[in-house]
Amino acid sequence: MGTVASINGVDDANISSVNGQTPNLDLSGSASTAPSVATTGGTFGTVTATITKSGGGTYTNPNYSAECTLADGTVTVTDANIDRSLESDNSHLAGTLVITDTNASTAERTVSVKAQEFGDSTQSSAGTATYTPAFPQHEFIRIQACDSDGTSTATNMAMKDLRFYTAVGQAGTALPPNLTAADSATDIVVSAGKSYSATYAEWKAFDSNASTTLWWALTGTAAENWIQIQFEDGTYDTKPIIKSMKMTFYGAYFPTHIKLTGSANADNSSATDYGLFAISAGNTEITFG
Repeated sequence: MGTVASINGVDDANISSVNGQTPNLDLSGSASTAPSVATTGGTFGTVTATITKSGGGTYTNPNYSAECTLADGTVTVTDANIDRSLESDNSHLAGTLVITDTNASTAERTVSVKAQEFGDSTQSSAGTATYTPAFPQHEFIRIQACDSDGTSTATNMAMKDLRFYTAVGQAGTALPPNLTAADSATDIVVSAGKSYSATYAEWKAFDSNASTTLWWALTGTAAENWIQIQFEDGTYDTKPIIKSMKMTFYGAYFPTHIKLTGSANADNSSATDYGLFAISAGNTEITFG
């Protein structure tokens, strides 16, 4: 079947709609190729979905619709709340979707994605992948400066403020409470791989003074460019579940990415890697979760 060219002698290009339907509909086109979807991440409910054509390859000029659901059909993230990005030349959508899932359930989710190439008349069938939100719960929680591939880097982090929270959206209990020394809060100890001097001691990243005080790893090596918090037994026999965090760096002294890890050991051995988080600014509050 071909294209409807005119209605009652009027060229379809000059008709906006008939009963709400656009008349210049090409009924001969095929459906777009179904997508393959792979997911990475999950910490704090932040997930990246990477889209390719089934069988490999990329789309030429696509649009995507997507949503995330629990096994019972509950929608945890709607299509309108899933972020798209453009290719580097801004010509069309890139094959990545960034999902922030704040639904309280800790169960596995399914992300369903449909693709439609420009010029195709029908949307594809859905491609799916799964993910499960992850939340750190360890004696030691560490932030390490990294490159985009996860390699530790000596960017001399300067942290004006850092805080962890027991609820999403920087809510619940803020940890640690405001510090006046590395161990001024009961059963909480903060440490760092390197502090340039007492003026830039590690605990000053946790004193809630983001205006004049900070921790600075100036002159530190890549291996030393980290800061961590310890939850000691006693008050924290059951370690808190970290569901969100926020941080503010000083000026231009911030890495491109930070790695979040959790461990039962101060030296970060046998650590659980909770993924990389991109950092784009200093002197601005950055939140995750």
